[in-house]
Parts: sequence; C-alpha cells; structure tokens
Amino acid sequence: MFVFEKKEYAEKIPTDIECVIGADIGGTNSNIGIFQKKENNLELIFSLHFKSQEITNFTKLTQDILNYVKKEFKITVKHSCFGIAGIISENRDYCKPTNLDIAVDAHDIIKHTDLETAILANDFEILGHGLLVLDPKQIIQVKDGKEKKRSAKAIIGAGTGLGKTILIWDEVCGRYLPMPSEGGHADFSAQNQLELDLIQFIKKTEKRPCNISWEDLLSGSGIGRIYNFFSQRNNKKNMNEELKNNGLHPDKIFSSKDLDEYSNQTYKLFSTLYARCAKNFALDTLALNGLYIAGGIATKNIELFKQMIFLDEFLNCGKMIKILKEIPLYVIADYNVSLYGAAQFMKQQTRNI
Repeated sequence: MFVFEKKEYAEKIPTDIECVIGADIGGTNSNIGIFQKKENNLELIFSLHFKSQEITNFTKLTQDILNYVKKEFKITVKHSCFGIAGIISENRDYCKPTNLDIAVDAHDIIKHTDLETAILANDFEILGHGLLVLDPKQIIQVKDGKEKKRSAKAIIGAGTGLGKTILIWDEVCGRYLPMPSEGGHADFSAQNQLELDLIQFIKKTEKRPCNISWEDLLSGSGIGRIYNFFSQRNNKKNMNEELKNNGLHPDKIFSSKDLDEYSNQTYKLFSTLYARCAKNFALDTLALNGLYIAGGIATKNIELFKQMIFLDEFLNCGKMIKILKEIPLYVIADYNVSLYGAAQFMKQQTRNI
C-alpha cells in the first residue's frame, strides 16, 4: 500500500458517499484531491500527497488510492481527471510525464480499477481551469494594471519545471479556454556576458549537447545551477556552511540570501530571469487581462514578485513598455488550484457529474 500524507478541508469527512478525483501529477510532488458532489458543485474534502519519484506503477497507485478511500471512509469513486506535467495524447488517454520514468495509461487504469472515467490533461491546462474557479482571496496582485475583459490571460509557473498556458475567451462557450503548452522548454536567450558565462558553465559541467532552456534556470534545479555557477566562479570561498554541508535545496538557498553572497546573487539573477521570461510570455500572448504566476516557488516567495528587481525587468522593453505597464500581474497563492482545475475540467467533460 502506497504511503500518503493526508490533508483535510472539511470539518468532518463524510462517509458512505460517492466522490470524484481531481489530481495533479508533477515531476516532484503529486497531489490527489477527493471531491464531494454537492448540488452543482464539487467540494474538496481531503487530499493525498506523495513524492512522484516514488511511483513505479501509476495504475497500481490509483488502485491503492481507491482502496484507501473505500476502506477508511466507505467512499466510492467512479470518475477521475489527472493533470500531468507532459504532452497528452489526442484522445486524452495516455501520457509519458516529462520528468518521470513512468507512463499513465487511462485504458489500463480503467481495466484494473473500478473507475469508469480517467481523463488525462496537461498540468498547466488544468491549472488554467483552476484559476477560473479559484477564490479571489487566493489571487494576490503584485503589479497594478488595467484588465481588458475578454482579452487573453496567461499563466506561468516555475517548480520542478517551468509551465505555461494561455487562456483564450471563447464567444460560443462564453468562458475562457486554457491551452496546453510546453513553452518552458524553449531556448533561454542570454542578454549579457554573465548570462553567456552561465550557459557555458551549464553546458560544460553537465556535458549538454543541446541548448539551455528556460526550464533549466527557472525551476528548483535551476536555482541550484545558478548557485553553483556563482560559487564555483569564486572557488566556493566563504560559502554558507549549512549549504555546503547539507546540499543546495532551493528553499535553503533563497532563505540564506541575507547570509550568503552566492545565495544573494542567485536570488537576484533568478528574479531577473523570471521577470524576463514572464515579460516575453506576456508579449507572446498579449495577456491584456492579466499574467498570473503560479507554482511552488511563487507561493513560497510572493515578495520576490513585488520587488523592483523583478518589476523593472518586466518593464524593460522599448516599444512595448506602455503595454507592459498596463498588464496586471498576480500570484496564485492556493497550492490546490490544480486540483480544483482537474475536478472542474472533468465536470465539463463528463455530463453525468
């Protein structure tokens, strides 16, 4: 039986009912939401969390989850939606996650479990659906602007990797439709000698035959790469002892920014690069109804996006600076936004929910 961490959101978990699953399968962490059907809504009552790298068989994992909720709460589940960091097949029934050594096969899941529905979707496509139903209190504005109704919205988010999605207004449906994307794997474009040196450092130390992507820098592992770059340029002199002895965890690097010069340099360069990538995406999509920043790094470092080093780089553009000034920026603070999105997408796709 797979070991989960459980978080409860209802005062008391109801028993002997039918629920649905809305899930987010990431490169580092995976989260399963159990939603109760209440009239025309789906309410998150509890969630299960585990490390993605520990998954060896996704169908067996799903089976364990269903057995657990049935045994502990007499809850039955017939319908599910899995948001996955990767490219989804045309029929939404298969995915090889980008950063995991497993496959997710909806037909295999249905064959070996009691599920009747197992819909697969891109993780940031799902996040877009979650944004549309998110409590406004969980959306923090970090830069003023002028929202233009029915113009595009966009979401960018760094975590294990870098994800993006654009939300386009559909006149027929009368709502926004999120689009899947793998834009985080686009080439990083250096703008000065320091950034060129960073590219060459990564290529040399990691023996990279291909170009360096935005995701290589704007991610948890990217924070470690940038720190290594700065520390090794100075032969690791005066390096923070805790980081030296306990490893370069991204949270530790950022929390040490006032104690360690390399952490401070990493924080500043990461902020600059994140702002530049966000600016480029805002211009690519013309996100005049807002650019939203998601992901675990953002939720833990909201102040980063309010600082001038970020905001100045976001506006660092010649002809389009006026447009960029008008685009509002937000940080999505609710970690469960992808779970809400998966449940919402399944509700749209499955008529009998």
